[in-house]
Amino acid sequence: MGTDSPRPTVRERAFVDTNVLAYIVGDTRTGRTVFEILSNHGFEIFTFAKCVYELYSIVKGTTRGGPSKGNHPLKNLVPSEINDIAQKLFKATPGIDPLGNSYYWYNLCEEWRGWDFFGNAEEDIDRLFVEEPLRKEARVLVEKQKEFVRWKQSMRYVFRQIDTIVKEKGIIVCQYFQVFSSDWYGKYGFFYEQELSENSLWPNEDFEIVLAALFLGARVFVTEDDNDLIWRGGLSLGLNTPSLAFCCPERLKEAINSNFGLRFYRKEYKSDHL
Repeated sequence: MGTDSPRPTVRERAFVDTNVLAYIVGDTRTGRTVFEILSNHGFEIFTFAKCVYELYSIVKGTTRGGPSKGNHPLKNLVPSEINDIAQKLFKATPGIDPLGNSYYWYNLCEEWRGWDFFGNAEEDIDRLFVEEPLRKEARVLVEKQKEFVRWKQSMRYVFRQIDTIVKEKGIIVCQYFQVFSSDWYGKYGFFYEQELSENSLWPNEDFEIVLAALFLGARVFVTEDDNDLIWRGGLSLGLNTPSLAFCCPERLKEAINSNFGLRFYRKEYKSDHL
């Protein structure tokens, strides 16, 4: 009589939002704690491609939470002198980029190096500008363009750092095509999307991320967004959507120990009257 082979263990899944992913990638205390709790309890850790792209935006300084604007967990990935260039460019400091060329430059600046733009520019300045004040102004512009190239190359390096850290941590990135071209989306996801748009008070920009968590069958959605996602999310998902607990990092262990008995685990606030 043969023996049955053991059934493979199905690991539960946890989804980390952009802000928590930033803590993990930035190797902060909160990030290490969340990662350790989930790993020790055997969870597979997932995130969504949009969350990774949002980390790119943070280090570029194109979001309100960039490293130049406070103690952001990703600040140490970008050298301070490089971040200073970003501040000047995106704040349109007079004399740096008054016409808003940064958006145009960002796409093209690496091509400048390919066809010796800067070497040719020096020759063109001497050839085209007769008056010294105009030559001086042109040389200042070229120096700013060189700084811009340096900044852009640093950004690419940081993007690859982010990708490497996510991979080394074993965090699985769910891609857009996996969600929106799946049979699941045709059978269920589109309905959930309509449900979120009509019967929830969630901001629209969160729909894709929440849909990714539902697609993955995650048990918990770990986020710092205490109002928009934890509060609204926990109360907005109706009986027609799968069970998904929204949890802040501080209460993650409690949520796991209670087997996600609640829809949301917000930060605990002390009463002003106590």
